[in-house]
Amino acid sequence: MEQLVTQYLWLWISLGFVIILYTIMFAVMRGLIIVENGVWCWYRNHTPRSGAGRAAENTQEAIANLLLL
Repeated sequence: MEQLVTQYLWLWISLGFVIILYTIMFAVMRGLIIVENGVWCWYRNHTPRSGAGRAAENTQEAIANLLLL
């Protein structure tokens, strides 16, 4: 039993970590979580901090930058 746990435990930990990361990336790309100037905010509580009224960039580069956080 110990051998099985030690052999496969890292796989389950990695799977959990990947699920959490993909969930965060999905929420950022869908606009459910907004990251602006290093501050995370739920989309309902978002108030623009700078550049109010400026059109948001929807380019692939902007989305990639958001995922880098």
